[in-house]
Amino acid sequence: MPADLNLAHLRELAVRLAHAAGEELLARQQSLSIDADGVETKSSASDPVSAADRASEKLITDGITTARPGDGLLGEEGASRPSTTGLTWVIDPLDGTVNYLYGRPDWCVSIAVEDEQGALIGVVHQPRTNTTWQATRTAGSYRTTSSSSTAGSYRTDPPPYQTVWYAGSPTHRSPEPPYQTVWYGERRLRVGEGRREVGLAEALVCTGFSYLPDRRAEQAEHLRRVLPAVRDIRRGGSAALDLCSVADGTADAYYEHVIQPWDIAAGALIAREAGATVVRDPAFPQGILAAAPAVAEPLRELLTTTRRQE
Repeated sequence: MPADLNLAHLRELAVRLAHAAGEELLARQQSLSIDADGVETKSSASDPVSAADRASEKLITDGITTARPGDGLLGEEGASRPSTTGLTWVIDPLDGTVNYLYGRPDWCVSIAVEDEQGALIGVVHQPRTNTTWQATRTAGSYRTTSSSSTAGSYRTDPPPYQTVWYAGSPTHRSPEPPYQTVWYGERRLRVGEGRREVGLAEALVCTGFSYLPDRRAEQAEHLRRVLPAVRDIRRGGSAALDLCSVADGTADAYYEHVIQPWDIAAGALIAREAGATVVRDPAFPQGILAAAPAVAEPLRELLTTTRRQE
């Protein structure tokens, strides 16, 4: 890391570009669908890319080039430039393209800044919920959410938060679900905070699948072994958001055996800085595991055993 680097300015630039790209994507989403003209495919027929992906990456890389022309670039849609400063920006301009093209909310912009030690800054922005996760190496992870919603709150301590009901009447003030407390403003993330420690059998585990049929078949075998051993499985369609879910406690673990660097560069730092155990070792040569500490080792052992038995 350059000695004179201002990390706050670097993080602010990443946040600003992620938000700007999010606005661009929101503006384009209304006119796009999975069947729209101009939607192409990459690794397989089920792996789409659109003009929105490319426009988002160009907006981000143009902003980086203007502010920091010597920094390197690595983007999913082809951005590539060597670094002369020791810093490289790793960009997924639209993580969750399938969700985006189907009109689902689980897509995001992911931006990381790496030095010779790995990720230094990580920012993940989910435009449809106006939620941003961010982290700086050794300085913790934070989530910021803002909304104009006026749903009632049933807690006695002051905001920032709201209670959002999913069923029943908001006049029924039972302390039991169905509701979720959503925080607004900035909140520091600490894995496990406010919850009892859970083991593997009680863990909610996220995962993802390749777009290549043969690799999906292999991943189905992993899933066949994992599913009976955990509380449940979620497949959201965005690796960056899955990693942020581990960081903010809306999931206990995330694993994927084959993943690209731009999918996880920011989210892995956010999860790690929140206190998650993040594993990238011979058991996951092209993948990642991120989990609450009590879940990480038994899940790693289960997945490693799965690989040994193949």
